[in-house]
Amino acid sequence: MSIRLNLLISAGEASGDVHGARLLRAITSRRPDVRAFGMGGALLAAEGMDPTVRSENLSVVGIFEVFEKLPSLVRALTALRREALRRRPDAAVLIDFPDFHAFLARRLERDGVPLVYYVSPQVWAWRRGRAKTIARRARRIITLFPFEVDIYRRLGADAVWAGHPLVDEVREGLAEPSPLPPKTRRRLLLLPGSRTAEIRRHWPPMSEAAANLARRLDLEVIALAAPGVSPELLAGAGERGIEVVATGKHALLSSADLAFVASGTATLEGALCGTPMVVVYRTSPASFAIGRRLVKVRWISLVNILAGEEVVPELLQGDVDASRLEKEGESLLESPERLLRMRFELERVARRLGPPGASDRAANALLEAIGARSSDGRDTEGHGVERLA
Repeated sequence: MSIRLNLLISAGEASGDVHGARLLRAITSRRPDVRAFGMGGALLAAEGMDPTVRSENLSVVGIFEVFEKLPSLVRALTALRREALRRRPDAAVLIDFPDFHAFLARRLERDGVPLVYYVSPQVWAWRRGRAKTIARRARRIITLFPFEVDIYRRLGADAVWAGHPLVDEVREGLAEPSPLPPKTRRRLLLLPGSRTAEIRRHWPPMSEAAANLARRLDLEVIALAAPGVSPELLAGAGERGIEVVATGKHALLSSADLAFVASGTATLEGALCGTPMVVVYRTSPASFAIGRRLVKVRWISLVNILAGEEVVPELLQGDVDASRLEKEGESLLESPERLLRMRFELERVARRLGPPGASDRAANALLEAIGARSSDGRDTEGHGVERLA
């Protein structure tokens, strides 16, 4: 291993860029000599990673949607492998983005690069064979959810639970001022997603249902635009009386009486903010048909998966239409008892994400796994590493 710590970090989605940036910041505080390169977005670059590949235009949802980005994905794979051969990293940190990282991991393993998985891919839900492969290849798997540790350990992996970095991110977000003045009416918040394809599928029914509810129940409707989302993807917002904002997500979530949320990380942010929600998920019919044959879990939303029961209603595919959303929304808004019960259950889910400090625990676990020393010269292997499981 080189004296200077040299890492390849690969994150292919916006959430991975956020988690990767926090991880790199924590590593740098322990090893100021670290040099990182790889794939990521603006946040990882801001923490000092040399971006071999920019990830902003690579993220996709659905099996068949991958084909649209295939040339770009192949170029990214080739560039990362070439740079790894040139720089010879001490380890590669692979953050989620499971299909792409399956191909990258195969090549890096052949090249003798140790692999550490962070934000372990949720392939346990639908590709048990892939989970076995990850368990075999990984030097260590650092998970966000406690139950993932048991899954990967049963497959023979060195797996540790660090907790979820969203706990810190949401805490910091709630300390920032809201972009809007205090509400004078009940507030309905719309989070249609962060990717172009999912926004196009979710926005029309979300916005129509929200506008109808606003007229009948006298609601204030706010749509949250994810970073980099083109305003044209939220077409018709102004005409329907929907205000679009791009900042203050956690403050807005905490103030909302109800949210319509695209399935994904945002559902966990809602849980941490105690926001009652209806979760929606719509992908292409072909992708959904194949996914239903592969998926081994009962629910689509992470909130319900963590709870082990239905805490929040889920609308999938054809049920993601304006009339169903309007009906679900009205049912919740007109039942203070259901809203209160949901907030209680969401608090229970939030506790399962672990205490603050996840990125610090993940950094310690990573350095321990590759036998690196902290800046004070202490070998982290075998001691000094706080872990939750």
